Amino acid sequence: MAVITISKEFGTEGEKVASRVAKKLGYEYIGKNLVADIAKELHISESEAATFHKASQSRILRFVDRYTCSVVQKVVDREHGCLDDKSYYEVTKKLVENVYEAGNVIILGWGGQCLLKGKPDTLHVRLIKDNDLKTKELMAAENLSPKAATVFIAREEGDLKAYVKQYFNEDWNAAHLYDLIIDMGKTSVEKAAEMICDNVKHKAE
Repeated sequence: MAVITISKEFGTEGEKVASRVAKKLGYEYIGKNLVADIAKELHISESEAATFHKASQSRILRFVDRYTCSVVQKVVDREHGCLDDKSYYEVTKKLVENVYEAGNVIILGWGGQCLLKGKPDTLHVRLIKDNDLKTKELMAAENLSPKAATVFIAREEGDLKAYVKQYFNEDWNAAHLYDLIIDMGKTSVEKAAEMICDNVKHKAE
């Protein structure tokens, strides 16, 4: 299996699942937060060399160059930047396609399920959770009112839905985009990782 893409709803612990699967399979994984962190580091000139030296040790992160970071940082600095910045889409497309060619990697986010739709040797995973449960968990964690929690979740997921719709003309939740859909309200991180690994092995047979 070359590539696993993971698309996640808010509160589904996608980073933990991706990390666990990567460890089990010996894959690398790349997510938006990882590139954003590198981009932020580039604002501190004395750490720039160290950051890219560290990145160069990774088979995957060698695709994260100065231009990629600058575009991602623009979006990080603007709440809704990804929807009105075509360069963000172009950088994302190039990054995902390059990572796919490298193989044995997990792509968390980035619209990977759309960019690599129909590609051989891919497993597209969707992590979901009941909206009421997501709201209750956020209310408890952040001491928010039901309305505030609902608005927060809608904003966090709204940009992702709009991005997929605008650039791929797809519904973020459409079942046909995914090979495996996991309800994280009923599934632990460890069990989800096992399910993904089992599906990878099954597809490889």
